[in-house]
Amino acid sequence: MYKEPLGRSLPIRVLEVDNAADIETLILGSSHAYYDFDPEYFSSKTFNASHISQSLNYDFEIFKKYQNKLKNLKTVILPISYFSLYGKLEAGSESWRAKNYVIYYGVSTSKSLTDFSEVLSNKFSVNVERLASYYLLNESNVSCSKLGWGTQYKSQNARDLVDTGKKSVKRHTIFGINTREEEKTLKENVHILITMLQWCKEHNIHVYLLTPPAYESYRQDLNEQQLQTTINTTSTICSKFDNCMYENLMNAPNFVAIDYFDADHLSDIGAKKLSLLINEKINKWK
Repeated sequence: MYKEPLGRSLPIRVLEVDNAADIETLILGSSHAYYDFDPEYFSSKTFNASHISQSLNYDFEIFKKYQNKLKNLKTVILPISYFSLYGKLEAGSESWRAKNYVIYYGVSTSKSLTDFSEVLSNKFSVNVERLASYYLLNESNVSCSKLGWGTQYKSQNARDLVDTGKKSVKRHTIFGINTREEEKTLKENVHILITMLQWCKEHNIHVYLLTPPAYESYRQDLNEQQLQTTINTTSTICSKFDNCMYENLMNAPNFVAIDYFDADHLSDIGAKKLSLLINEKINKWK
């Protein structure tokens, strides 16, 4: 049975970022980048620094931490998904993942003391399971490639695309989208995006923004206001920077059922296809 990784792939990925000066293409984002982009299929030296539920504020913190070490950086790839402009890791059901950034990235944005400890940040049952897995079963805690791509979404283990579509849309849709709190989150994320674009412009770095492919069962139930606000806002921001390109690939017709692990994530087959496609696009753009 597939089990969602607990962020245990982060340490090896941070060690790879220690070679930041060699990176030419940097991938940021949530699980839509973690599973959808395999650096092996990029012609430039590429590293995937995304992770599950990684919101824009953490993309920004990672970028700030390593930006002065990225001496050869030419391109940043950042998915802007249906939920990206309204999302914040600390405010969601995956808030426990914040401890990964404190412990492994040295990003001290958390206000909770438990986020400074693996043991204190997890349930007792989770700690027991992880200890047994490592010490008794000799199972690896690494769930990604050396270049940061999430390796667990194999096509042979794909989930039901209809069922996962309904569940994912429900989880990603913001209820109360016009509330002061959600408008504040939108404003903060827009500011982060603009700040990153401005820095990249000043350093002659291209930024490729995209809304990644999604299966029809996910697309058909999206909240139209949330979707259009995301697409229109991203398009407007990107149009103000000549170093930015944005494409909405959510309905890309060349992605079919076998390319998906679930309704909003690509399988290893789809990840290869998308990675080769984006590699071609950014090479032509340059």
